[in-house]
Amino acid sequence: MAAEGIYAYIIFNTDPNNSEYIPHDQMVVRALTGFSGDNAIVIVTPDFAGLWTDSRFFISGDIELRGSGVSLMKKASNNDPGYMDYLRKNLPKGSTVAMDGNLISQQGFQALRRKLEPAGIIVRNDVDLTPKFWLGRPVPKFSDVFLLGVEYAGMPSRKKIDNLFSRMLTDKCGALILTNLDDIAWLLNLRGGDIEYCPLIRSFMLLSIADGARRAVWFVDGHGFSGEVSDHLEKLDIHIMGYSCIYASLRELPAGTVVQVDCSVANSRIASSVPDTCTIQDRKSPVQFAKAIKNDTETRNLAKAMLIDGLAMERFFYRMESMIEGGIRPITELMLADMLLEERQKGDTFFEESFQCISAFNEHAAMPHYAPSPDSNLAMAPDAIYLVDSGGQYLLGTTDITRTIATGSISSQFAKDYTLVLMGNIELAMAVFPEGTTGHQLDALARMHMWRHGRRFGHGTGHGVGYCLNCHEGPQSISTASNNVSLKEGMVITDEPGIYIEGQYGIRTENMLRVCKAQYDGFLKFDVMTLCHIDTRPVLKELMTQPQIDFLNEYNERVFRELSPHLDAAEAAYLRERTKSI
Repeated sequence: MAAEGIYAYIIFNTDPNNSEYIPHDQMVVRALTGFSGDNAIVIVTPDFAGLWTDSRFFISGDIELRGSGVSLMKKASNNDPGYMDYLRKNLPKGSTVAMDGNLISQQGFQALRRKLEPAGIIVRNDVDLTPKFWLGRPVPKFSDVFLLGVEYAGMPSRKKIDNLFSRMLTDKCGALILTNLDDIAWLLNLRGGDIEYCPLIRSFMLLSIADGARRAVWFVDGHGFSGEVSDHLEKLDIHIMGYSCIYASLRELPAGTVVQVDCSVANSRIASSVPDTCTIQDRKSPVQFAKAIKNDTETRNLAKAMLIDGLAMERFFYRMESMIEGGIRPITELMLADMLLEERQKGDTFFEESFQCISAFNEHAAMPHYAPSPDSNLAMAPDAIYLVDSGGQYLLGTTDITRTIATGSISSQFAKDYTLVLMGNIELAMAVFPEGTTGHQLDALARMHMWRHGRRFGHGTGHGVGYCLNCHEGPQSISTASNNVSLKEGMVITDEPGIYIEGQYGIRTENMLRVCKAQYDGFLKFDVMTLCHIDTRPVLKELMTQPQIDFLNEYNERVFRELSPHLDAAEAAYLRERTKSI
């Protein structure tokens, strides 16, 4: 930093594509600090090192950073990240702040400049100091690429690309930059495995129209395409260039070109490569909206994936509770995570988990994004609370589910908290709402019962789910954070309220919901897609309304009706017991 004339250096926990799950060779924050959470911003000055993160990682961050020399700086929210104010208040006038422009969005970079430059602080996005401190950095991983047939995708790539070019004409833009890996994978009907848990291919894409001629360039490295994939790309007339060639290609865009790009996700180097003679049109990627609404084929396939995934979950719970009743010990977090994966691997078209399994006992469950490791692996104690949040990647779709199980006797406070979480889950699932409603407007339904009893949770209530893509998908969400994206028929979103008591337990109940038409014209509702029983043993029935009780009983009965024919006699008997009406 001294050699570069830098007073403060910023490291953002992302990659050049602003991915949620980043490749091992891009985990710069973890390499420097040991912090494993996915949301982090690190600032280093001559006399200070701090890491800003959100409430999901306050507990785990405190543990991981203890003794590291890096201070945990808690963000109030994503809208108020805090680190900009820190820099403005603590940096001398005339000092320089620098970062790698590949690892900050253009929107974030411009916000940083607006905050700091009036205070006389210089902001640079052209400095990468990573090679100076990360020795032995992993080499990039490139996986095989495979074609997701139309029997799974539901729409041929040619039609998707034609629709996108038509949208460009409507938007009067001559070039469209795609930086989201799931956008590109969806558009091309291709999947890979360059990033753990996400069937994606590290790449960029540029579509352009000039003098009526259409051109699509895919910037991608390190993949030896099979004959099937090569033929597919040739038929689509996709031009292939190296991953880093995107920057030079953008600099060659003709003067006067209107370039559409989402500056909230595109890295600042992408945006700064567009010539000043062009006009940047900052818009959400049109692919985001197109892929958020699942077509009929995707919807039918996802229903099949839910049945397969539900069977894996029920067999897992049957095995786990049989071990407990049989006095088998030890039962550890990692053992259960491996056992659940083993059950999922038996399912048709399953190929990997959709995220690292959150398998957590007691105080570990109080950390919403905890994942067990050999160093943290708890064994089940008597009367343990167990939370498991997991999912699968299938050719038939992507799943995400959370259940909380009490393995023995429970406190009255746990029973109350468990019931409040369940009531929030059910209230949201029962919602009927007019077209044009956003998830932000519905969010309080999942929280209102908790609020009445002085409970709350800090994470979002629901996120979109991709189809054989990212488990977390936009643009729709259900959250306290403002989101003006209306929920539309065909969207899939999660419903996952929770309560977390530090040092004691965590509770979360999560289902995936599909937005569908309601019985009234102009209204929508949710259909619960997830198939796995909700444990009624901790429920305080007296807290619940009759409609909530009816919903719970009907849901559990549906789970038994749809899953039991595929289970053996012992498993079906177990499920019958767990789905009895209350």
